[in-house]
Amino acid sequence: MSDYSANIRQMLEAFWVSDWERAMAFFADDAIYEDPLLPEPARGKEAILAVFQYCHQWGRLEGEIRSCFGGDGFAVAELRIRGTMIAPAEGMPPEVVGRRFDFVEANVFELNSAGKIVRETIYPDIHTFLRQIGLEAGQGSEAGEETH
Repeated sequence: MSDYSANIRQMLEAFWVSDWERAMAFFADDAIYEDPLLPEPARGKEAILAVFQYCHQWGRLEGEIRSCFGGDGFAVAELRIRGTMIAPAEGMPPEVVGRRFDFVEANVFELNSAGKIVRETIYPDIHTFLRQIGLEAGQGSEAGEETH
């Protein structure tokens, strides 16, 4: 039984500072990234990288790892994500720019025996996020799409 939480911490730290080469080194080539805000999972490192870079295009992000633990090929990270909207994410009005957010998220990682991430599934507190940027969940079909 291996605890890969150190790998997850390092990957997340690289994500927060946009160190894409280092962040992507923790993923298997055929990894899957599941986000309930995306129309479908991102498959493969290139698709995951595009999602990660997109997150940094609409938000100035500050992440805090509140806890991270794992074993037996899985790890879980509890995150606190703070930041400021610097551009409207797809489907959002321009009025969101400049609004601050502070919400929690849980990420579940499945890792192979080499410690590479083969699947990441995120569970953001989207309702808090949308409320903080001036959008209430359910204000139209596009209000919460691709915001993460």
